[in-house]
Amino acid sequence: MTEALYLSDSYQTTATAQVVEVGSNYLILNQTVFYPQGGGQLSDKGTIKSISAELHVKSVEYNGGEIKHVGTFNGQFTVGDKVTLEIDWPLRLKNMQLHTAGHLVDLIVRQIYPTLVPIRGMHGIGKKLFVEYEGIHDLDLTKLNSELTTLVVLKPSIKTQFVTLEELKTMSNWIPEKLPTSKKLRVLSIGDTYHVPDGGTQLKSGEAIWPITVGMVEHAENSTLIHYLVAEPLSKPVIIEKFDGSNLPRVKAGHRTASPTDIDSSISQSGTTFANDLDTVKSSSDLDALYLKYFGKKGITTELLKSLQGLALQDKKTYGPVLNELKKSQESQIEQKKKDLSLLTSHFSIDLTIPGHVKPIGRLHPTTEIIREMNQFFTRQGFSIGEGPEIEDIEYNFRRLNLPEGHPATDLQDSLFIEEPNLLMRTHTSSVETRMLSDHKPPMRVVVPGKCYRNETTSLTNAAFFYQYQGFVVDKGITIGHLKDTLTKFHQFLFGDDVVLRFRYKYYPEVSPGMGVDMQCQFCNGSGCKICKFRGFVEVLGSGMIHYNTLKACGIDPEIYSGFAFGMGLDRLVMSKYGITDIRKLYGGEIAYL
Repeated sequence: MTEALYLSDSYQTTATAQVVEVGSNYLILNQTVFYPQGGGQLSDKGTIKSISAELHVKSVEYNGGEIKHVGTFNGQFTVGDKVTLEIDWPLRLKNMQLHTAGHLVDLIVRQIYPTLVPIRGMHGIGKKLFVEYEGIHDLDLTKLNSELTTLVVLKPSIKTQFVTLEELKTMSNWIPEKLPTSKKLRVLSIGDTYHVPDGGTQLKSGEAIWPITVGMVEHAENSTLIHYLVAEPLSKPVIIEKFDGSNLPRVKAGHRTASPTDIDSSISQSGTTFANDLDTVKSSSDLDALYLKYFGKKGITTELLKSLQGLALQDKKTYGPVLNELKKSQESQIEQKKKDLSLLTSHFSIDLTIPGHVKPIGRLHPTTEIIREMNQFFTRQGFSIGEGPEIEDIEYNFRRLNLPEGHPATDLQDSLFIEEPNLLMRTHTSSVETRMLSDHKPPMRVVVPGKCYRNETTSLTNAAFFYQYQGFVVDKGITIGHLKDTLTKFHQFLFGDDVVLRFRYKYYPEVSPGMGVDMQCQFCNGSGCKICKFRGFVEVLGSGMIHYNTLKACGIDPEIYSGFAFGMGLDRLVMSKYGITDIRKLYGGEIAYL
């Protein structure tokens, strides 16, 4: 699970981490300072860098306890990479301002109206800012703004802490329903009386709060929404000592005489209507119209700035900076919207009639990848690729492989019969060998990848369903030296020139002499582990010279032709190749391997 560093310190902007998973457009790390989108708060943006790659983070999401950093790759990340993280601090600061402002509004609202129960809040950049409460309530907007301004001027203490549910109950007279009891809760505390569970990023100092105004109270079907506005300062917060706005109409165009009450109301309404209008912008022409509406000769914000001329000197000093900040904030949001629209339309600045490139979805199973690699090797050695039925006749599965009725080796197979005694699930791909030897004439070189079935007890290295890779050669003058050379070159191709093999005599009914091939364990390098059963080597295949009786049973004259055959368990090769320690993970949906 990704450790969320921002929960301990929302002001931490950089960190180091390790890559846990690499997706097509995302990374999952062992720890992060990036805040995922949650509730009404937007996610962070920024960059994640390794020595050879970079991810420009566009969004951050939860993914079953893990945190996905989604964006655009430049270079290639791999699992285990050490990376550095750097968030977009101005964006984080603005998110924190809007989020904390919502809690300050909630503090004042429930202080004046203690029976109100909050439902949700929205505090994302470019969205309507509001806190929603149960039921329909008539609220005094002037009183709310007056108390909120006083609270901001007092610069309340702000902190986050981790407490148990029982501790929270002693701290607060109101808590949400259905909080977890098995772990500590992250709680936002403002002053001495306001304590609420919260997982988002917050300011940690009352000194840093930007000016906040409650602009409008809206009644929905069965709830009350309190909209608020946060004014971003040019360099430092502007503290308004007097703020007693009411629900008066906005200043009309051409009206040059205004009162502080008019200005208060107009600032609030301008902030709310601007956010609504910005949400409706879908094109550059819409954005031009929005700019003229607010900054044209008779624009709303332009008229607000003109209305300063009718105020007393002290009021001009008070409201001048606030209106300048409002203008700068709106212009900044318009510029950001312009960039967003430009990015959106840039994808379509091409000839849409040209066929696109289909991105591949998913990837091949490790077993399929190994089969294709092996096919590539053997086809270059002159082998053909064969296939045969998985539901097999006992004649081809046993009899023509020198396993007559009653032979003890047939009991060792623990076969899965469909209809006894003649129809069964093939226990090895050797059945395809006997079919091809019976239907075709030498010379021939064939490999056969495929599924096999036996009544096996499932363990780390065995299963009832598994893959085998069969190969055989029949021609004049074939010796066991050819077999050994072929198998050596194959293992070097698959595992590298330094692979260590061990050839030993072993009995198989269908070949004589028989030869088992063991490979030094890739997990312990021969020192012994649970995968190799502490032997240092893992048996990977059985092989040998095709038995005189097998050739004869398939209609081939063993006095003229000779041949060799081999059969290997593909699953063990896959496990050694990819470092998979349990065969059950190959076919159990283990996403890390698939």
